[in-house]
Amino acid sequence: MTGLAYYAGCTAAYRLQNIARSSVKILERLGVDFKIIGYDELCCGSVLFNMGLVDEGVELARKNAELFSGMSIRTLVTECAGCAKTFRRVYPKYLDFRVEVLHLTEYLDTALKRSNLKLDHGSPIRVTYHDPCHLGRGLGVYDPPRNILESIKSVELVEMRRSRERSRCCGAGGGVKAGYPETAQKLGIQRLEDAEQLNVDVIITTCPFCTRNLNDAARACGSKLRTKDLSEFLLDCI
Repeated sequence: MTGLAYYAGCTAAYRLQNIARSSVKILERLGVDFKIIGYDELCCGSVLFNMGLVDEGVELARKNAELFSGMSIRTLVTECAGCAKTFRRVYPKYLDFRVEVLHLTEYLDTALKRSNLKLDHGSPIRVTYHDPCHLGRGLGVYDPPRNILESIKSVELVEMRRSRERSRCCGAGGGVKAGYPETAQKLGIQRLEDAEQLNVDVIITTCPFCTRNLNDAARACGSKLRTKDLSEFLLDCI
């Protein structure tokens, strides 16, 4: 039985389900033997830890550790950048957590290079990539999503002035969108303005929080620029 599992996370599981569906379809197309935690999946606790509710976060972490152990999960592939950072950086501070944790883009970067899948958008498209805070500055993962985009035929990747370590936050993470929605919207609009300077067709990101907040900001300010998760974009190119 496989020790690899896909972890959707709350946002992709409940609010943006097409992202999770796209990721699962990609893994299936790659012939990956993996588990879906499904209805038993619990929140990673990221927001609890970020808002100072550490005791509640640790309790949730213990439940997750027991769940993963009971399912014989050795490697966890996460959809959400915040989940990846929480499992990899926060859990080991409070308990003996020995599960290997990879963000989906880290796993796909390697898997796609080994596969025979042809990646082609079909028509020329100009995109930019938004670095999620948790994945970039939080985990130092910058190249895998860019490697994937650059491997797709007909895709031109251009960088925003503030990218990688200097990337501007989308405004959604750390409980900001829930507690300070006006601030989240303002930051999201600022990030859209960064991308609009490049005359791109779409913003690609790898965090459901970022996808949701940037699209909400676009609707609020009347911008026609849309944000897509890399999984959704990639599936269209296979």
